[in-house]
Amino acid sequence: MPMTKQEAARQLQTRDFLYVAYAHATKLPYVTCDPVTYNDQIWVFSTEEGIKEFGREKLQEKIVLLGMRFERKDFNRLYATLYAIDVNEVVFVDGEERVCVELTSIARQADFSKLEPSKRPLFNPALQLCGIYFMQEVRRPLPQEERPNMRQQEEELIMNLRKALFLVPMEVSEEDPKKISVPYLKNKDGDMLQPAFTDVMELDRFAKGKKLKAAKVDFTRLPGLLLEQSKGIAINPMGINLVLTREQLNRIAAIALSPEETPDGN
Repeated sequence: MPMTKQEAARQLQTRDFLYVAYAHATKLPYVTCDPVTYNDQIWVFSTEEGIKEFGREKLQEKIVLLGMRFERKDFNRLYATLYAIDVNEVVFVDGEERVCVELTSIARQADFSKLEPSKRPLFNPALQLCGIYFMQEVRRPLPQEERPNMRQQEEELIMNLRKALFLVPMEVSEEDPKKISVPYLKNKDGDMLQPAFTDVMELDRFAKGKKLKAAKVDFTRLPGLLLEQSKGIAINPMGINLVLTREQLNRIAAIALSPEETPDGN
């Protein structure tokens, strides 16, 4: 008898461990769009051999995947990540069985609606999702002519960037609260980049336990926050690592939004 959605959902909650396909391009779960339902999916496997076989198949498409093992105690963290990146379905593969399970059947989304807007944690799921699709594709080693949808994906990414709010980190000295330093990164060429984050989870991945304060700003303020020696901003450097130069930041910031699209801080 084929596995039911209910049984698949139970296994996704109660197995001792699961294997999740992560994209090397983003260091986040590998996301696909179902061609029939248009659901945004990740791929989860019951066995190590299952995920290895999936990885070999995708390598033929020049897609490099990583197999991440999650123990049961970490399942909630995994499913919370899926809400943060706007994924709504899990493809569970157990041997020859393949069952699509809605995320809401596995884990409940946190409800922050009762909190005051100023106290709600920042999330940008739509931006994260389109950023994942864009980076998964742009980092595949393919000729430009084999990327027919890249222009459309780029335009969607730009509009989501323009509409979003970001967390910009800073370190405040405990001895002297007036002493503030800006964390920075360096790329392989030694250029200085300042980080910005789409949500609190990405900020935590970067902080690695270090206490950082963060200002919530809209995109138009990012160019003005660059230090003189900075080449640009790295958005979610531990994830999609989208690098925007000073010139790109200014061009995107100049895009006019309708009143409905303007960030409101919620």
